[in-house]
Order: sequence, then C-alpha cells, then structure tokens
Amino acid sequence: MNRIVNSMFAAACVAAASAAHALPLTDRTTFEVFAGGNVATPGSFRGPLSVQGPGGNTEFTRLDFDDAYRHDYTAGVELAFNIDSHLSAYTQVGYSQFNGQTHDIGDLVAPTTGHTPIEAKFNDSDSTSMDIGARYNFTPLAVKWQPFVGAALGALHVSNTFAKVGNAEVMLGKSDTVFEQRLETGLQYSPMPNFGLRLTASAQHVNGLKGSTDPSLALLGLDSANSRIHEHWDYPAELGAVWHF
Repeated sequence: MNRIVNSMFAAACVAAASAAHALPLTDRTTFEVFAGGNVATPGSFRGPLSVQGPGGNTEFTRLDFDDAYRHDYTAGVELAFNIDSHLSAYTQVGYSQFNGQTHDIGDLVAPTTGHTPIEAKFNDSDSTSMDIGARYNFTPLAVKWQPFVGAALGALHVSNTFAKVGNAEVMLGKSDTVFEQRLETGLQYSPMPNFGLRLTASAQHVNGLKGSTDPSLALLGLDSANSRIHEHWDYPAELGAVWHF
C-alpha cells in the first residue's frame, strides 16, 4: 500500500509539472478549514500473553489500539494551488486528539484468590501532522459537484503516552516524529464560485513509533527491550469549508 501511495503522489507531481491548461493566476488558490473524526484504528500493542510469577499467573488479554484510545476529533487547515481545472497540489496541517480509556488488560490468577482483574487507565494523547499532496478532480473546478481522489506524504508528531496500572505510572511510548502516507477520496459541493463544502474519507498509514524502555512496561504485558509501537492505519473522515481566491 505504501508503494501505491508513493506512486500516485509521484505521478500527480509529474502531471502537475507538465500541466498545459493552466488557470488564470487569480483563480488558482484555495483555503480550507476542516474538522472530523477517526472511523477506526485497527491494530494492537500485543496479543494474548501468559506470564508466570511467584504469586500466580498473569493472563493478559489482547490489547488493541482502540482499547487504549478513542479518537476525539481532528481539525486543521489546508492551502491548495490549482495547477489546472482538474489537478491541484496542497499542503495541510492537522491536529488530532485521542481520549485515553480505562480497560481491563487481563487477570491475575492465584490459587488462593482466584481471578483478580487488572485494570489500566491510559492517558490522553495527541498528534500533529504536516502533509504535502496532490488531488485530482474528476470534473472541472467550475462544476458544482466535484468527486476527487488524492495522495499525500508527510510527517506526524505524537506526544508521550502513559498508562497507570494500580499506583504505578508506565511510559508506554516516547514522543516521536514519523513518516505518514495517505490516500483519500471524497466529494466537494460548490454552490458558489468562491465557496464549497468538501467531504473527505482517508486511509492514513503511520510508521512505527519509538517505544519506551520503562521497566514497568511488564505491568502491561509489554517487553521494555522491544516496545516499539507497531505501524498502523487510521481512517479519518472530515468535513471542510473551502474558500476559492
């Protein structure tokens, strides 16, 4: 999938550089303010795990990204430059907020006490992204309904992430900046020449994040020597207001 995104992005850039039917300079720039949410974040920190200890066995259940965090909102701005009546290049800055959840991550199984649930409370997290991309409209910009596809490459900065197990605070992941790639499709409705509404559905791939070396990661069933957070996909859906200059 990464190869598809990179190929689409490169092809769009080549097309932009060779566009023959340019718009007047005064009709080339658009500005968008958008907001939305994340439909899903598939993937997991780890699978089921059983750990033997002196007081009994700890039976950890699978820990998914969606178990630890619920997406709150995404918001951002975009500045685009229309190469011709179908193709545009853009730069976009976005901010995403994730709400930490309280989740049962397993049970302590002891001969005397039986099953004792283990609860983890994950703190809130956020990320900031900056992308450069290209978008192709299937109809000319002057048409009211404009279905489109696009691709972008960029960087994503994620804050420190923590979890609390009992009275112990565990650093789950260190603040990190990684590459991201995105494919998008959607529909823009422009009731006026200088204003439109854009609905965008995206598939966004985030590279693996730097892990923590906190020895307390064992409380979450994670190995501090190999705690890098897996690469994963997000699926944001956004509604934006677009001004044409």
